[in-house]
Amino acid sequence: MAISSSAFGTLNKAISAYTDENYTRAKKLVSTEIVGSDASINANGEDFIGQVRFYKPLGAYAVGGTNSSEDVSGSADSVVNVATQDENYGGTTNISTEVNTYIKTVRTHGANEYLVQQVISGESGIAKIARDFSETRSEDEDQALRACIDGVAAAEKGKTVSGATTFADFWQGNAPETAVEAKRFGYCAVADATVAVGDDSLIQPLVDPSNAVISQRVKHIIKAMGAWSDYAPDFVYLVCAPDTYLDIKLANIVDDERVTDGNVSFETLLGGAVRLIVSRNAGKSTAVASGVAASGIMDNESTARSYKTSFMMLPGSVYRADMSVANPVAIERNEGVGSGSGRTTAWYRWGYVMHPRGYHFSGTTTAFASNATLAAGASWTRTSGILNLGILPIIHA
Repeated sequence: MAISSSAFGTLNKAISAYTDENYTRAKKLVSTEIVGSDASINANGEDFIGQVRFYKPLGAYAVGGTNSSEDVSGSADSVVNVATQDENYGGTTNISTEVNTYIKTVRTHGANEYLVQQVISGESGIAKIARDFSETRSEDEDQALRACIDGVAAAEKGKTVSGATTFADFWQGNAPETAVEAKRFGYCAVADATVAVGDDSLIQPLVDPSNAVISQRVKHIIKAMGAWSDYAPDFVYLVCAPDTYLDIKLANIVDDERVTDGNVSFETLLGGAVRLIVSRNAGKSTAVASGVAASGIMDNESTARSYKTSFMMLPGSVYRADMSVANPVAIERNEGVGSGSGRTTAWYRWGYVMHPRGYHFSGTTTAFASNATLAAGASWTRTSGILNLGILPIIHA
């Protein structure tokens, strides 16, 4: 007689409980130099949050016709020609500080092992659980990092820029010039940064493989690096979606040699200046309906469009610190479960701080942070100067 598979439900569940899914996300952002540390972060304080105070550069007194003008942020006039001075000309310096709040988070993973499963499958459930615990923690921290990146991008895209009418007015990455601190820190891939914000028909792909001129294929990547305009970093990470990565490959601009960082081998661009990371979390299309504004990117747009967001990041863009958790690994037994076969429950607990450099946490301070909290634009407020920021959102078609 035929026997349905449902008659073996217990057996199927017992054996499948120890079937490992391959861990396919081995290349995690959290394992790269994107993650750094800050000695000022104390993850073991007595609250859900902590604070880091940092000092601004020393300000000076400007040297004009009088000595009454104090510049608390530093001045190009802070070098004095002593030949013009008299005994009453001069002043002391001034110091300014800033406080950044960071948020902590604690995560828990619990798993069960039943005696019947071990008897039938012949495998140790505790061994399986132990393998998964390490992967769970690594994956969780990686997702928290990605959430921070998304949150910073949302915060910058939502920043109000008073009086801005062109892309250069909105985006620091489009035109390094005066009053940059008031702009959004990001780069929008447009043909001309002076075009009006409402004319988004000019938003271009990050890389155009069909362009016959190679220099034109990489122009937006080079211009995006110009957001750190006062200096050229040794290298940056470019986190992009698979479809953008394929455009980069088709454009034939990838270097012949790879760069190894830890246990990850990166493809590079521009002689190693850009390290490529392909992530399905990046590059998600954001659709904007006709007549709807999207944080100033599509303001006054009369045609329904969509745009993608990739990320250019400096080493140490996000600070991470481990947090001490009481009883990080715990085991309990319930012998009466499963008709007396018993059940072993293992618990794994860990905590950490994941904080983007140069930003103040503005979310709730009475609970540990979830990934949704870290990914919310309202959770982050920029406090540092442009050159001290490490996460650059790139808006492109």
